[in-house]
Amino acid sequence: MTVDEYGKKLDLIYAVQLDGKDCTVLDETKTIRLHENLGIARQLVNESFLAGFARRKERQIVDIEPLKVVSSEEEHNFISQAVKGAKVPEWLVVRLAHTIDARVFHFDGRPPFLGLVLDHHTHRRMARRCSEWLADGLDLAGLYVSEKVPFHDTRIEPRARLVGRVSSISGSTLHLTDCREGRDTVEARDVEVEADYEGFLRCLNATFNGRGTSIDKALFKLQSEAQVGPKKLSELRRIENRLISKPLRLLPGIDAHVIPHLDTNGKRFPGVHRSSQPLYVFDRTFNKPALNDAKRGISELGPYSRQGFTPSTPRFCVICERSRKGEVEQFLRKFFEGNNEPGRRCFFPNGFIKTYGLQGKVIRFFLAENASATAYRSAAQDALTAVTTEAERWHLAFVQVNEASHNLRGDNNPYLVTKAAFLSQQIPTQEFMIETTRRKGTGLDFILSNIALASYAKLGGTPWHLKVNNPMAHELVVGLGSASISDSRLGSRQRMVGITTLFTSEGRYLLGNMSNAVPFEEYGKAVVQMLTSAIERAQTDMNWQRGDEVRLIFHAFKPLKDTEAEAVKAVTESLSGYNVEFAFLHVSQDHDIVLYDTDNQGVKAFGAGFSNVKEMMKGEFAPTRGAYLTLNRSSAILSLTGAKEVKKPTDGLPYPALLHLHRSSTFTDMKYLAEQVYTFASHSWKSFDMSGMPVTIGYSHLIARLLGRLGGLPHFSVDSIHGRLNRLRWFL
Repeated sequence: MTVDEYGKKLDLIYAVQLDGKDCTVLDETKTIRLHENLGIARQLVNESFLAGFARRKERQIVDIEPLKVVSSEEEHNFISQAVKGAKVPEWLVVRLAHTIDARVFHFDGRPPFLGLVLDHHTHRRMARRCSEWLADGLDLAGLYVSEKVPFHDTRIEPRARLVGRVSSISGSTLHLTDCREGRDTVEARDVEVEADYEGFLRCLNATFNGRGTSIDKALFKLQSEAQVGPKKLSELRRIENRLISKPLRLLPGIDAHVIPHLDTNGKRFPGVHRSSQPLYVFDRTFNKPALNDAKRGISELGPYSRQGFTPSTPRFCVICERSRKGEVEQFLRKFFEGNNEPGRRCFFPNGFIKTYGLQGKVIRFFLAENASATAYRSAAQDALTAVTTEAERWHLAFVQVNEASHNLRGDNNPYLVTKAAFLSQQIPTQEFMIETTRRKGTGLDFILSNIALASYAKLGGTPWHLKVNNPMAHELVVGLGSASISDSRLGSRQRMVGITTLFTSEGRYLLGNMSNAVPFEEYGKAVVQMLTSAIERAQTDMNWQRGDEVRLIFHAFKPLKDTEAEAVKAVTESLSGYNVEFAFLHVSQDHDIVLYDTDNQGVKAFGAGFSNVKEMMKGEFAPTRGAYLTLNRSSAILSLTGAKEVKKPTDGLPYPALLHLHRSSTFTDMKYLAEQVYTFASHSWKSFDMSGMPVTIGYSHLIARLLGRLGGLPHFSVDSIHGRLNRLRWFL
């Protein structure tokens, strides 16, 4: 069994002999036309590139699907430029690497064709044995190590596979923690230092006499410059010109010619669509107009759930260091009452209470004696024991931390232990850093505004709905995610948690549901139970009737595994009595297809750049947010980060989101699905800033990340986060 270029299952396999002779693998032979079998042509093109680069020994092939080849150009040798004249050992490589892959494209209203996708990234490798590092006196304790694993195709360089983290050293033997099963010791001669940030920096310092930090900064600058729109496009055009100059030999007597890239100056480029700008609704009676600016709507009209919202006088507790109490009080006064300063325009003038239509507040401080996790846990326990009746229950806990605490893990992190304590009692928390409280002017206005938005959502409020053209079917948009509960990179990850966030088509948040933490072999069953429970609640909320049309659209931030796909299908098939259609949409940021808008020269970015200049451009050649292009019947790319949304020049050219529709889907309108993703990417209640992913993916990812961090706490139970928290946005 195999699949075609669109993912459709086929019941046959073609075998082609590359020397042009008759194939002897099977008895039956058949002559086919390659332009009618683009999936086979694609494989022949990729094999042609692989064979061609394998013959050129100066170019290392380091990966496949897509084919990744390290550049031999001196201008792409980043490490030699970063060390500024010092000798670079042969085992240290930081170079530009090009990727190339043949793909089948099928633009709207056009016949399918075979195209090439070109991209480039940085390849980094430290191919030196740990035994040599030990001989040089380098302390390997705390570093991860990897081993070389031969690729099944000998033309491709062996891959580095993580083995474990060095805990101690006995002679030439490394003792490991967080290691692969059965690999708690390894010989130093058999492994290399993993080129992650910590290992790379320590090895740079050892090799270049303590200059590791300055070299790493220089490398970042060089790598960032290579990703800026104009420079990136220029490099890809250089590769394109080489490909155009010589035909590709696919088989003896069969060549393929590469023609210039698609651009809007020719007739081959498809139409790029523009999604309509989302409109936000703040009045459930629709007597007030929908607006295209969420922040303006909250400021002028108030939140959607303002009328009848409870708790109208919420109870807040504050956990902070005793030595910071004065600063925290000043910050919270600005938060609750507004950040009004004489002589300037204020963007948060009314404060949280007035802006969100609350009647008042109750607030009480509980002080940690110092910044340690132990002191914070004690203060949190004081806050919880201070509650003796349900009427005294805290609705939200504010937690002040220091920026440095973000680098602490597990039980040493004061915010994590505090959050775990409150979540165990179904109380959401809102973190803020003491460094944030010291911001001034407009910058502080925007921070306070975002914290207010998230806090209102955590209290159970609805800031706004989306104005959409409602479909005829009952529609649910479901975010799917999962989290592995483990405090290590390689340790046993036996417990899995399924994550679901449910929204209506107008963006109404129904609930965020989670399965219990279960062994991996029970995960599929747990996902079925979780989804079934969530959809049953939606049936009641939305008043589904027998015979109604029901559409379920699933957004996943990673490709659906067979376990998850079968679980989702089982749930949809169980909805007897309804006419159900569904779509499984993988929304990915990890891909190699980019849209260039060469008419867009970017926007000004002040105070940030590659050097000491005060003004630079950011987002050059980036398409406008909301632009999308259908690649084929099951794939599209959608720009969710335009030039305005790029944070700084060093971020380079933003990649669009790649939308890929699973072959099992019964609803396949890619235009509808792409525009819905764009609308949901303008709909997060975590911040007024535009998001780079739809809220379905964003919320699921936030939950997964928090569960992953909380799972490292010895006394935290993931199963405790159920009940009333499912309808609150505790993870924002």
